[in-house]
Amino acid sequence: MSAILVLAVLTLCLWRFSQRPRGVPPGPWPVLPIIGNFIQVSSDPVSSFRKMRKKYGDIFSVYFADRLVIVINGLDNLKEAFVKNGDVFSDRPILFILDLVTRRKGILGTSGHVWKEQRQLAMLTLKYLGMGKNVLEGRIKEEVTALVDEMRKANGEAVDFRHLINTSVSNVISAIVFGRRFDFEDPKFVKIVEILDNTAASPLVLGFFPFLHLLPGDLFGFKRLKRDIDIVLTDLVDVSIEDHMQHYDEDNVDDFISVYIKEVKLKERLGETDTSIDIANLRMVIWNLFLTGTESTATAILWLLLYFMHFPEVQNKCFAEIVETIGSDRSICLKDKTDLPYLEATLMEILRYADIVPFSAMRGVSKETVFGGYRFPKDVIVLPIIDSVLSDPQIWGDPENFRPDRFLDENGRLVKSEEHIPFFFGPRSCLGESLARMELFLFVAALIQKFEFVAVEGRALPTLKSELGFTQSPKQFEVRAVLRK
Repeated sequence: MSAILVLAVLTLCLWRFSQRPRGVPPGPWPVLPIIGNFIQVSSDPVSSFRKMRKKYGDIFSVYFADRLVIVINGLDNLKEAFVKNGDVFSDRPILFILDLVTRRKGILGTSGHVWKEQRQLAMLTLKYLGMGKNVLEGRIKEEVTALVDEMRKANGEAVDFRHLINTSVSNVISAIVFGRRFDFEDPKFVKIVEILDNTAASPLVLGFFPFLHLLPGDLFGFKRLKRDIDIVLTDLVDVSIEDHMQHYDEDNVDDFISVYIKEVKLKERLGETDTSIDIANLRMVIWNLFLTGTESTATAILWLLLYFMHFPEVQNKCFAEIVETIGSDRSICLKDKTDLPYLEATLMEILRYADIVPFSAMRGVSKETVFGGYRFPKDVIVLPIIDSVLSDPQIWGDPENFRPDRFLDENGRLVKSEEHIPFFFGPRSCLGESLARMELFLFVAALIQKFEFVAVEGRALPTLKSELGFTQSPKQFEVRAVLRK
């Protein structure tokens, strides 16, 4: 009898704890004390959210620890929330891991006036420096040439090119931010690239269970992550800012730091005090640019190499198109994009199929609001699911298949699709989308033109399963880059 009573009390407590606030969307039960729904989601978040969408609808809620998270799926809902109501859904929630990575400065980790001011200045500066224009083409092609030369040194042997590709893409950001590139063997830059890769793979569990960092040792990598970010900020960012300050020339601002410093000095001359344009925010904006400007592009190129081993017919068609249109010798330029529709379709399919950013960065709401018939409390975390569009069978028919032809019409011409949203949309859309698209085209076109990427003889094909951190990246693999004759 006493056991039944204890069981009844526990069931009642669990039921009471699982009750969601009035008016919020439904979600999985039970919500366990301390951990919430974390076990139901953590093993495979992408698949878990797909299953929950089928059960609860496009808008549902989960608890990560004691934090209520409202999940939004579907193109129409995402556009309604993050474009039409972007002013409401553009805040950043307060999260331990976000505070650790961004220090509540810069662009990624801020909200309101600070975020708007930093993003606007960053966007204007990048446009001034040539983002989305052919001005940057020369800098990107310099890195493309360096990457091809380094790959050639492998002599067709099996190699894991992850670090090499990360370094090449990071060097593009370096050229924009610092006005210089680094050698592949530069020990400082080698360390920085390694830190960028480790940061992108950091466990999100720290965001919702911050007490874990108090445990002995460093099981979840908290101490390493903090130490690594301090290294980047101190050894790379601060040194570069100090050097730019010492050699500042108002008539010669040709990189991001110089343009930003010029704006800082202008604000000081005008006596503006209600501004976040300062050195503290500059150092974090630089970190933001490296973190976001390296990981997604480099990861997309890695997925391409992996897919070429699994789908060699796609690689052959891309190469045949390049040879027929451009040849094997001439350097490929941005103006060639319109003449390479199959290559462009392949890049679009890589961004869709790889699902590199299945969830957009978590948002907050600037005020309590009602959306989709549900109440969104002021302190709620909102999670936009990009995967819900990129993998939707009702949109793509066979999203589980890698098929670049889906982006071509019957005449072989490229077809743009509003459902193709790997960079998302709205006020907090990817700041460097146009740069990323330029990089992807120039890097990938050159790699296909110069090499055939083939599997290692005698080994099983590397898995297509991914590892989820801040992005969804392929597991480590080796590939042979065989120089074309």
